[in-house]
Amino acid sequence: MYRVIAASFLLLASIASSSAQGLSPSVWQGQRGSLLKVLGADPASGNFTGVFVGGPCPGIPYQLAGQIRGPRVVFQTSRSYIAQSDCPVTMVASGRFVSATTVATRWIATYAGPNGRPVRVRGAEIFQRI
Repeated sequence: MYRVIAASFLLLASIASSSAQGLSPSVWQGQRGSLLKVLGADPASGNFTGVFVGGPCPGIPYQLAGQIRGPRVVFQTSRSYIAQSDCPVTMVASGRFVSATTVATRWIATYAGPNGRPVRVRGAEIFQRI
């Protein structure tokens, strides 16, 4: 089976105005073309949900859940079902708002390799609000 791996991301920045209330609804595009669509947010808790499209499986939508605390952002993608053709990749990301329209993150993606063993890939991504 596939496991969820936690990761942390860090970049220098601070913005006091970032909150879950201003996040919903919104669309963010990564520098490599991925899309992060925030569909719902709770300003009281900072939690948000949505859809992520991109990564190693272009065009495959993933469920998205995350949280904002001040300038810090964390989120995770998941699939509710697993089948070989569904490209079951789990990504955990965290980062900071660089500005009101830019979030810099680091991530770890986990998926099954050709031999069936988990493969972990690390990277960084900058998302711009569009």
